[in-house]
Amino acid sequence: MTMRTVLAVAAALAFSTPVMAQQAEQPTAPQAPARQPTAEEIAFGQTAQAFDGRMQAMVGEIQTMLQDTSTNGAQKQAALEGILAPYIPEINAFADAMQTFLAGARSRSTDPQEQAAIDQALANGPANVRAIPDQVRAGVAQAIANAAAQAEAAAAAGQGAQPGQGAVAGSIPVQ
Repeated sequence: MTMRTVLAVAAALAFSTPVMAQQAEQPTAPQAPARQPTAEEIAFGQTAQAFDGRMQAMVGEIQTMLQDTSTNGAQKQAALEGILAPYIPEINAFADAMQTFLAGARSRSTDPQEQAAIDQALANGPANVRAIPDQVRAGVAQAIANAAAQAEAAAAAGQGAQPGQGAVAGSIPVQ
C-alpha cells in the first residue's frame, strides 16, 4: 500500500459521516435540503487537510533524500528515520483526533447503517494512520532494494552504473 493509498483510506474512513452516508443512498422521494456540517465536522476537515499537507511535505523530503546520489542504502535508511522523527508525533496526534471525532459521531448517531459505517471507520481509520511510518519504511526499503538490483544487473551486463541508478537512488511509490 502506498503513502497516498494509506492517506486516501484514512481520509475516506474519517469522513464516514451522515453527509457521506446520505450521498451514497439513492433517493426515492424528494430529498430534504442537505444537512449543514457541524462545527466539529468543519474543524476536523481542516485538521485533515493540514495533516494531508504535512504528509505531502514528508513525502517530498523522502523523495529528495532518495534521489541523493551521494548516499548509499544504509545512509538512506538512517536519513529516513531522521525525516520520520518529527512527523511521528503528528501522525499519532491525527490518529487520536480521528478517533475522537469518529467516537463523537458514533455517540450522536441514531441510524444503524451509519453506526456500522462509523464502527468500521473506528476499527480501521486510526490504526491505518498510525501505520503510516511502517508503510513508508517498507516503501523506502523496497525502493532501495530495487535500485540496488538495477545497479547489480547493470554491472553484470557490463554497463557502468548510470546516473540515477543503484543503491543510492530510488523513489517511494506514490499514486
